[in-house]
Amino acid sequence: MDPASEPIEHQEEERAGPVTIQSLRPNILRYIFSFLSVQHYDYLNHRIRTIHNHLGPVSLVCKSWNAIASPLLWQERNFHGWNAGELLETFIQQTENADFSSTHEYGDFVKRIEIIDSHDVVDKQNGQFVINWITPDVVLALSEHCSRRLRDLTLVFATGPQLSNEVEEGLIPWNALAEACRRLSMLTLTNYICPVLPVGNGHPFHVFATHTNPLTELVLKRCKSIPSETFQQLARTCGKALTKLVLLDSDDNLGATEMIEFAKHCPNLRHLNVSWFESFEAKFNDEALIELTTNCLRLEYISLLDANQISDLSFQTLAKLRYLRNLILPRAGTTETGMAFSQESLIAVAKSCRRLEQLHLVAPGATSSKFFEALLFCPNLQVLVIVELAQSLLMDQRFKSLGLAKYVDPETTEGYKLVWHKKT
Repeated sequence: MDPASEPIEHQEEERAGPVTIQSLRPNILRYIFSFLSVQHYDYLNHRIRTIHNHLGPVSLVCKSWNAIASPLLWQERNFHGWNAGELLETFIQQTENADFSSTHEYGDFVKRIEIIDSHDVVDKQNGQFVINWITPDVVLALSEHCSRRLRDLTLVFATGPQLSNEVEEGLIPWNALAEACRRLSMLTLTNYICPVLPVGNGHPFHVFATHTNPLTELVLKRCKSIPSETFQQLARTCGKALTKLVLLDSDDNLGATEMIEFAKHCPNLRHLNVSWFESFEAKFNDEALIELTTNCLRLEYISLLDANQISDLSFQTLAKLRYLRNLILPRAGTTETGMAFSQESLIAVAKSCRRLEQLHLVAPGATSSKFFEALLFCPNLQVLVIVELAQSLLMDQRFKSLGLAKYVDPETTEGYKLVWHKKT
């Protein structure tokens, strides 16, 4: 057959040669590599994470594959367990010596870092099972070599003795972290003991609250001694960017005043989870909840584990939250506080918040057949928990119309605790 008579497409294919894996475009290779990733749901933070740990062998095939796989492989670094210290030290050395010993600056690929202090290694000096991986030098190294794309930082401090908070050498360099990591948008701190210093330019965490990039997610769990002024500054700095706020087991410095500041300055909040240490009195009151339901109308998740200062006056304003999916108030509306919710308020919330998936309340007396009729307006309801329920309602036939299986807690003595879950 005369070559001139062949189609032009066939002639071009012969000149280009056969199509191999090496001839594929980078975006196609990246798509193929994505099938080696693993989807992991993070239940603590309510988000899906993509893990690329299986790309290690792929990055060793050739230079072109390494250029595509390395950014994916290095974008998330986790350090926890008995060998976390060794892995963290190796990681810091690789990021510090990237210009001399490797083909990439690996620190520039990192988007998320999680460091958990070990509780499994014996510290022979004081006999406690605590080793501090999170030191000022480590945080300073992260701010110097991993600041270009770092967006998510999680630091879980040990519950035992931490480094000294009284000398300057023992302070975490939060100011360096705030100045260098200008893309940081998610911060999670657990068991952090804030230094007891005058609030101002000399207080490291207050400086971070002043100069950090506006955060979209702020999670503080069992953190102690954070000044109330720092909480208020975080609210002003984050502003409209903040969509998730978790303040669990807070101490006496977090109260209604600080929560009002978050409600005023953070109108785009979607997720709110607040609780206090058991030794402190709950500080979330009517004024804070009214401010929240007035400004943060797109809230989807509310969990106030110690909200026993909420009365019917503020509870009825929850009907404004049309996007609300989860409402957890397990200690609000009790008869002990004299702040029981009215039947009208319960019905209004059930009829207005039609996207509800989980509802957890203390509602003695006011929970009636009309309330369960109103719950029919919530077709997505999966979990319903009501404490101090009247015995006469346990046999109400309207439970069946909700499509929920019921369970009576046998440990309750004063009132009935009824738990429903969606039948499967």
